Amino acid sequence: MILVDSTGAREFLEATVAAFSILGGVMAYSSGYFAARALAQDQPPEFLARRINEGIGHGFVWGSLSAVIALIIMVWS
Repeated sequence: MILVDSTGAREFLEATVAAFSILGGVMAYSSGYFAARALAQDQPPEFLARRINEGIGHGFVWGSLSAVIALIIMVWS
């Protein structure tokens, strides 16, 4: 039988939720930023959609790095 410390499991779950929240937030911010830049340039809807998708991709790259760092910090503290 494996004994699990419920406090440690809860803290790890909270850290994981925080990491995914950071990832989602960075992706949302990045896609909105890219969309705002495209709208400011009066781009057609096809280009706007492409820029939003690119923003989500860039946000995933930066957000995943930020999420991992946050997860490590929260687990260690």
